[in-house]
Amino acid sequence: MGKLSHKYGLRMVAVIEALKGAAVVALCAVLLSLLHQDLNTIVDHLTELLRLNPDSRIADWFYELADRTTGRGIWTAASVGLAYSLCRFVEGYGLWNERRWAEWFAVISGAIYVPFELFAVIAHPHWIRFAVLFGNILVVLYILRILLENRRGRCGLTQCPEKGGDE
Repeated sequence: MGKLSHKYGLRMVAVIEALKGAAVVALCAVLLSLLHQDLNTIVDHLTELLRLNPDSRIADWFYELADRTTGRGIWTAASVGLAYSLCRFVEGYGLWNERRWAEWFAVISGAIYVPFELFAVIAHPHWIRFAVLFGNILVVLYILRILLENRRGRCGLTQCPEKGGDE
């Protein structure tokens, strides 16, 4: 199995990364639209739309969040979200074009989340958390496999130099 056999797998991961980036950009746009708005009124409409009991814990959480939210907090969250989106778009571009740096980026950025996802599964087991953890580990292992196969293909099984080389 060479690099060409992984073209569609890499492109599928690239599309997923680009979709994650686009979703976060949309979320940032929603956040920025909340600037200079009365957040308590928005929470009122949200609880009506979701048909929540205004005295429920979820509604209380929304109201508490609205009271703590500031314009600076919204800008900070949107900035972090846009930086995250940029990373997802760069990774998606690199994977789509089968760049080795993007494969390393995908392995590292995916592996960073594993301890947090594992903690979430242990703390609050739920099938969605298991699915997210499993999917992330699967993608990390898949990209790592591609990297190892490509290394073997470049160096041969016994002739790869320990130091130097084109890596």
